[in-house]
Formats: sequence, C-alpha cells, structure tokens
Amino acid sequence: MINFTKSKMNRFSYADWKTYFEQNDARRLTIPFQNDTLTENEKKLVFPSICKCERGEHSDGKHLKKVADIFAEKIHNKDYKHCIRWFIKEENAHSGYLKSYMDHYNVHGQENVVLDNMFRRVRKLAGLQCEVIVLVTAEIIALSYYDALMNATKSHALKTICGQMLHDEIAHVMFQSYTLSHFKNKFYIKFIRVLLMRVVSVAAWGNFYKVFVSAGWTFKKFVGNNLYYLGQSMELSKV
Repeated sequence: MINFTKSKMNRFSYADWKTYFEQNDARRLTIPFQNDTLTENEKKLVFPSICKCERGEHSDGKHLKKVADIFAEKIHNKDYKHCIRWFIKEENAHSGYLKSYMDHYNVHGQENVVLDNMFRRVRKLAGLQCEVIVLVTAEIIALSYYDALMNATKSHALKTICGQMLHDEIAHVMFQSYTLSHFKNKFYIKFIRVLLMRVVSVAAWGNFYKVFVSAGWTFKKFVGNNLYYLGQSMELSKV
C-alpha cells in the first residue's frame, strides 16, 4: 500500500496544482507495445474490467466545470478553474491509454456501464462537494484496481499503463482531498464518505473480482486497502 500523507504535494496551493498538471501533461506516456502478448485466458480476465474503466475515465466534464467555476469565484481563486480543466484532460488521457491497449488487441469498448452510470448520476445530484466526494471515492478504488491489474498478467504494456495510472491517481486523491478541506459540515462529509466507500467497494468487487483474485487479493484486502486510502484522504482534508 502507498502512503501519500507525507508527500510535499500535500502542501500545494491551487497555483502549485496548476503547475503540476501542466508539467504532467508534458510527460505523456509512450506505451511499449513491442512484442506484447496476452494469452486468450488473460484477455478474458482483464478486458471486461478494462473496458469498464476506459468508459469511466472518459468525460467531457461539463457539470464538473460548471460547479468548479462557481466554487472558484466563491473562494476568489481562478487557478482552480484551470486545475479542473487540466484534471479532466488527464482523466481523458487515461481513457486514451486504455483505449490504445484495447485497440492493440482489437477489443471494442462498452457504451453502457452500470457502475459508471451510477457514479455519473450521483455526481450530478448537487454541487462541487458532491462531485468531489464521488470522484475521490472512484480514484481510491482505482488505486486498488490498477495495483491488482498490474500483477494480473505479464504484459509489459499493461504494467506500464497501470504504473502511470497509479502515479496520476495518487496525485488526484491529494488534489481532491485538498478541495474537500475547504468545505464545512465535516462530520456529515465523513459519514457520507465512509458509507459511500463501503457501498462502492462492494459494487466494484462484484465488477472486478476476477482481476483481484488473479492477483492474489481477497475481498477483505480490497476493502481494507480502500478504507486505508480513505483514511489518508480524510486526514489530508481534515474530515
């Protein structure tokens, strides 16, 4: 498990995050597809969940940008507007990495993903606070998923993609946690975050358990990992 509570990025302002996203965008991943092979069993193992994640990573971010702009005006910080747009671009880059891997093996994507639809609907129920709570929950789940996926096959290309995803998602969790630190109603936020994480962990396990089991994970380990990262995020956001 990764401990990011002592990272210097935890002291970042939105101006710092804007610079981080700009610099990270300049270091886009080159996927090493040369001689990359998957057995038929490995394809059946990883692509059902990869297709779902590819769909989940892709978004135009229309509602998020709208509520982020309102929040930026409220806290008098225009840098946050830029941060959110860089964040959305980075999420779409993640979708692009997964899509490239799918294309390499001639795997078609999924248009209708139940778990992704659930996330999108909940995110739009309220303002930025709701968006960020749901986003950071998904990003914490992603930390566990890409960790397991990295060890589910011997594919060097897939391991490289997962490594990049983990690098970026750690930063995303810290970025979203910083935003949550600006909100009041700390007890309410903590209650919602813990409840949501437990519910989503069950749903995510149901969707991705074959990958986790293949990598040697149990349901107990999966939930424990998610709650561990949630605890770190709440420490950073003080909720």
